[in-house]
Amino acid sequence: MKNPTAALVLTAALVLTATVSAQRSDVGPPSDARFLKLHADLSPKKKGKWEQIPWSVDLLAARRRAVKEKKPLFMWSMNGHPLGCV
Repeated sequence: MKNPTAALVLTAALVLTATVSAQRSDVGPPSDARFLKLHADLSPKKKGKWEQIPWSVDLLAARRRAVKEKKPLFMWSMNGHPLGCV
């Protein structure tokens, strides 16, 4: 490599990767009981309020349903990336 800084960074990255790989090689997969406990701990206990709303991506079907049930229609419309990353 012509750039000594790039060579140093590449060497450090390779050493770090090798070190992490060597440390993780003896870990292995979790037991069935450990996996079930982790899964239970990380799973949501109950649905959030937003998950209980009957969302629809079809505007006409949503409008028909709102009229039928005599409920208001909430429409979310935006321009740009949904996470605000524009």
